[in-house]
Amino acid sequence: MSDKRTSPLVLDAMIVTGNTKAAVKAAGGGSSDLWTVPPEHIHYDPRDNVRPLNKERVRKIADLIKANGYDRKKPLGCFVRKVGGEDRIFVYEGQHRYHGALLAISEGYEIDRLPLVIDEAKSVTRANLIYAGVINNDSEKLTPLQLAEQIVELQALGEDNKTICARLNITDQTIRDCLLLANAPAAIHKLVREQAVTSTLAIEQIRAHGPEKALDRLQRGIEAAKATGKAKATKKHVEAASAAPAVLAPKRINDAQAKQLLQALQAVLHDPLFGKLSPGTINAVHVALSPLADLLDSKPAATAKYPINTPNEHGVYTHETISAPRLKSRNNAPAPASIHLAQVEIGKWIFSTSYDMGTGSGSSPVMLGDTTEIFPTRGQAILGGVRHLTRRLQDPRLGQTKEAPGVRKWLDKLYAAPDPDWTEELASARKEPITVPAALWPFPTGGKP
Repeated sequence: MSDKRTSPLVLDAMIVTGNTKAAVKAAGGGSSDLWTVPPEHIHYDPRDNVRPLNKERVRKIADLIKANGYDRKKPLGCFVRKVGGEDRIFVYEGQHRYHGALLAISEGYEIDRLPLVIDEAKSVTRANLIYAGVINNDSEKLTPLQLAEQIVELQALGEDNKTICARLNITDQTIRDCLLLANAPAAIHKLVREQAVTSTLAIEQIRAHGPEKALDRLQRGIEAAKATGKAKATKKHVEAASAAPAVLAPKRINDAQAKQLLQALQAVLHDPLFGKLSPGTINAVHVALSPLADLLDSKPAATAKYPINTPNEHGVYTHETISAPRLKSRNNAPAPASIHLAQVEIGKWIFSTSYDMGTGSGSSPVMLGDTTEIFPTRGQAILGGVRHLTRRLQDPRLGQTKEAPGVRKWLDKLYAAPDPDWTEELASARKEPITVPAALWPFPTGGKP
C-alpha cells in the first residue's frame, strides 16, 4: 500500500544542446571581448589585488582544475600596463584562479590558454582597480582590516568619503570603523590577521576603551580562550578575562623579572647624568653590575630609544599614535584628531594625521612618497603633524565643531612641548626656522584686547 505522504521523484528532462552562434544571432547578440592568452604571457603584481594571496585557496583551486578542467565561464579580469616600453597583460581580478592554473600546470596539467577580459585603457586607474577589487570580492567579503587598507589608499589618492561610500555601497559609519581599526596599534592588526580575534570585536573594543586598553583586553581574552582550548577569542572571553581579578605577582623573582631589573640597572649605568649621582649610589651600581659585565650590552646610541618601523605589502608603516582627548559626551567615539609617527631609518621620521570631528572624517596612511617630508627627530615630526592639523581646522566644517576647542588646546600643548632629541648640530643645519601656520584662535599677547 502506497504512502500518501510521499510523491514520485520527477527527473528534469535531459538537456539537448544547441548551436551557440545561431542562438546568439537569434537573440541579437554580438561578439564578446573575451580573449584567450597563454598563461606564461599573463603577468601578476600583488599590488593590483586588494586581497593577499591565500596559498591554501590556490592549492584547492589547482586540485579542482586538475579534476574538472579550467572553467572558461570564469575569465580573468586584466588590464594592459606599459613596462619598459612593452605592453604587458596584468591580472587584477581572479588572482587565485590564475595562480591555481599555474600550480596545476607546474604539476603536469595542460592548459594552453586562459580566458580573460581586458579593461579599456581609459578606465584603468589605481582607484578604479581598488573599487573593482573590493566589489568583486563581495562573494568572499574582505575583512574590515583589509577594507580599511583599501579605504586608506583611496583617501591618499584623493577620493572623498562620499565617493567611496557611493562606489562601494557602504556607510560613513563603515568608513569610520575601518579607519578606527587602520589607526590602531600594529599589534592589534597582527591579532586580526592571525585570526586570534575578529575585526568586528577589535573595532568594538577600540571604540569602547581606546586602542591601548583594547589591545590589553584582547590579549587577555586570547589567553582565556587558549585556556579553554579555543584558538579564537570571542566577546565572552574578553569580558570574562577583563572582569577577573588581577593575578597577584609571585613572591619570588622569575627569570623575566630578573632580566627587566638588569636592564633597568643597565639603563641607570648608561644614563648621561650617572656621574652626578651620589658616590654611594654610583658604587652600589658598579658593585652590582661588575660581576655581570659579560651580560651587559654596549652603551646604546642616542636615537636607539625609538624603534625602526617597517612597511607592510602596501607600503604603509607600523606606527605610533598620539591622540587628542575625546569629549566626555563622545567617550566611546574615535579620537577627534591623531598624529601617527614612524621612524623609517635612524633619524628619519615621517607622520600622517587622521581626524573625526562633527560630520567630517579623514585619514592618510603613514607611507613614503615623492612628496613626503622627512624629519630628523620625533619631536619635529610631531610639529609637522601639528601644522597639518592646524591647516585642516581652517575649514569651518571642522573648526566650528564641538571637538575643535579641545583639539586646539591639544595642538597648543604639543607645539609648546620641548624636543628632547634636538641638538645644536641639528639647529645649525636647519636652513629655515620652524613655523606654525596662522592659528584660528588668538594667542595671548599680554596687552588689552
